[in-house]
Amino acid sequence: MKTTIYYSTSFWKQNLLFLYSLAMILFSGCKSPNSKPTLKPNIVFIIVDDLGYSDVGYMNQKPEVQTPNIDKLAKSGMVFTNAYAASPVCSPTRASIFTGKYPATLQLTCHIPGVGMKPYLARRNKDKKLMEAAFIDRLPREELTFAEVLKEHGYKTAFLGKWHLAGEGSQKTTDGVVDEMFHPDQQGFDVNIGGCAYGQPANYFSPYGNATIKDGDKNEYLTDRMGNEACKFIEENKNNPFLLALCTYTVHSPLEAPQEIIDKYKGNKYLAMIDKLDENVGKVLSKLNALGLNENTLVILYSDNGGVYNNPPLNNYKGSLYEGGIRVPLIISHPGKIQAGSKCDVPITSPDFFPTILETAKIPSVKYKMLEGKNLWPLLSEKDGFEERAIYWHFPHHRNTEKAMGAAIRMGEWKLIWEYETNELSLFNLENDIEETKNLASTNSEKSKFLHNKLKAWLNKTNAAMPQLNPDYRN
Repeated sequence: MKTTIYYSTSFWKQNLLFLYSLAMILFSGCKSPNSKPTLKPNIVFIIVDDLGYSDVGYMNQKPEVQTPNIDKLAKSGMVFTNAYAASPVCSPTRASIFTGKYPATLQLTCHIPGVGMKPYLARRNKDKKLMEAAFIDRLPREELTFAEVLKEHGYKTAFLGKWHLAGEGSQKTTDGVVDEMFHPDQQGFDVNIGGCAYGQPANYFSPYGNATIKDGDKNEYLTDRMGNEACKFIEENKNNPFLLALCTYTVHSPLEAPQEIIDKYKGNKYLAMIDKLDENVGKVLSKLNALGLNENTLVILYSDNGGVYNNPPLNNYKGSLYEGGIRVPLIISHPGKIQAGSKCDVPITSPDFFPTILETAKIPSVKYKMLEGKNLWPLLSEKDGFEERAIYWHFPHHRNTEKAMGAAIRMGEWKLIWEYETNELSLFNLENDIEETKNLASTNSEKSKFLHNKLKAWLNKTNAAMPQLNPDYRN
């Protein structure tokens, strides 16, 4: 007679648990006793305020500039010679970085005025044929930032420094707070030190007059403080994947630095501020190395717009659609992933950082179809797959620079600027004329027409806010 044996559910559970535990013991025995779980790559994003294209030593344009730590970072990774800010001023570029969208799409096309919107527009539009286009004065909460995405995927996130996306009229406050509901800690950052409505610091020395920064010792220097806070955050999160956005207020005005550093540069405060910037970049890089995190960390160093002062060999400066207002320094380093000492001449722009960061963290980008930038990893890994495209600017605002109030397009070696008030077109071949001294619009009308039509189509697609005729204008 055949006997059937029935085992209880608890019997099967106990035996399966035993087999699973045995497998785990055997598997762990094969691993090195010193092995650690592989963490997702850390991301350190250093955004410098107003740092010009030639304000770094590795560009070899200004012998008086000394940036040994930034130069060392450049040697460790890839230098981009055609990196652009999405705007010639700060707030729009910053918004484009964190959202992966163009300023025209966001309707945030101008720096958010600390003096207040009404006084700003009254001053800028006076005696002008066109009135500046309307723009929003804060980054909408519904806009997704890469910090929010990384946080959802287990990253610890910190924002240190200048935000300038949280309301107009900061200069009328005593602490930089216009609306704290639009601060970085409402946009995906666990930590916020420094980020408020300010576009420039009330003081570079403590007390800072900033509600998001606890005052330090008397005469503590802000750039040093941000460097120290960065190192503290890295130390506290060395066992977690982290995002550190170190967005320095320096080198924006007011020009202030410790007196001994000013003396080192014979009274040149701007060079002294660059010196302190470099010192604190070095401090952060040294902390990564000391903790053994450098090989698992992507480091980006970038500027939000062109320099305020001369930017050789480029034409003009901050506020202009000439190269001096929009072409900026960019270094991206990731030891073992990016070839040390490499260089890239392909034009890139600030909305490209969001998809690049997603790829770094191995987060699929398919659900983020709203992004207007491109993943830079095909360039960083020096592989095929990056199709060059047109890059656009829309800056419907007045400035005391040349080639402001207008739009521009860069495609390959060609760049077209369209000035809104005069309707004038300027065409440059940047490969042969980086200084933009030879306007080829009349001699190459076919290329001008092609780029102008492409630019107008893009403005229409993004529903860009355009300047309007000024009813008070008298010719």
